[in-house]
Amino acid sequence: MENLINLDQVSELSPGVYWVGAGAKTFLSRNSFLRIFKGNGVTGTLLIDPGPTSDFDSLSQKVAAVLPGGLAKINLAFINHQDPDVLGVLPTLAKLNPKLTVIATEDTWRLAHLNGMSKTNFRAVDRVQGQKVVLPTGHKLQFIPTPFCHFRGACMIYDLESRILFTGDLFGGIAASGLYAQEENWAGIKAFHQLYMPSNEAIRLAVQKIRQLDPAPLALVPQHGGLIRGELLETLMQRLEGLQVGLDIITSLSSKLPALIAALNEMVTAAKSILGDAETHKIMGFFKPDGSYPSLFSLNSDEQVNDIKGEPLEAVEALLRMFLRFANEEQKALLRPKLLLILLQHELPPFDFLINQEDGMMELSPADF
Repeated sequence: MENLINLDQVSELSPGVYWVGAGAKTFLSRNSFLRIFKGNGVTGTLLIDPGPTSDFDSLSQKVAAVLPGGLAKINLAFINHQDPDVLGVLPTLAKLNPKLTVIATEDTWRLAHLNGMSKTNFRAVDRVQGQKVVLPTGHKLQFIPTPFCHFRGACMIYDLESRILFTGDLFGGIAASGLYAQEENWAGIKAFHQLYMPSNEAIRLAVQKIRQLDPAPLALVPQHGGLIRGELLETLMQRLEGLQVGLDIITSLSSKLPALIAALNEMVTAAKSILGDAETHKIMGFFKPDGSYPSLFSLNSDEQVNDIKGEPLEAVEALLRMFLRFANEEQKALLRPKLLLILLQHELPPFDFLINQEDGMMELSPADF
């Protein structure tokens, strides 16, 4: 049944909890959530991680489908952090409803309000006693700061009635194929965290806080990728607790030279299959010593890497840049997924994103993993 969910329409996750996200069919999906509270003769609305400006039309359509009056009737908005994919539409929401109240940490708001919301009502999570709040409807919300996951002021929000935990970038993933995460989504979740999370220590602290929640969450819903529930919830928490990310990877590369060299040689083979032997030979020639400048790699007669000279991160990035510089657009589309797969298989950082800035975002499907 999950595969039959129409991602162009709003989806009810639990009574009063709606997925109103967009881009779920793209490489980096965006999940936004609407919570409608009713009780004690009062109705309240909360929009969680509203999304980028590019998603405004989709967000507006989905919210209007379940909330008469649409976005103009949103009372509260919560943002996990201040990135544009989270708060892009927030200034527009504040114009639609001047009484809108934004909830976030002070660290987040310090940057968020620079988007033209200096006069917007703001409530700081940091000042909430016990980091729990009871709404006029009787519903309870709990705020769980997750420092450096991936921003200093990142914070999750827990709806104690539905037992849905809105995790922001934590547990997010790339290349998701549907609304709910499956086992095959792990590769995209792993790559996302290796890219954006600074350290495993930050992740472990956040997961520890999740384990301490009472009652325990029934679902973890991130701002990117598939929503997580069932047995996969505990499985992914365990995997992330042991995953090296960010600086963990960079600082441990010296101990991973054998794996890095093996990956480089697989990349050379992949380049030959797509660019051809002659073009790959020309590229590798740039890395052979000519007596005027030290080479980045030590190569044998078959142009296989024997050793890496200097800083491994810079050497690998240089090779990847050269491969893509000499590839046409069709070849790039074939080469990038192969290079990413090789890196992930060797437990190495996804360097492709380091060189993505000059070449644009690549498209991947779950089959590429």
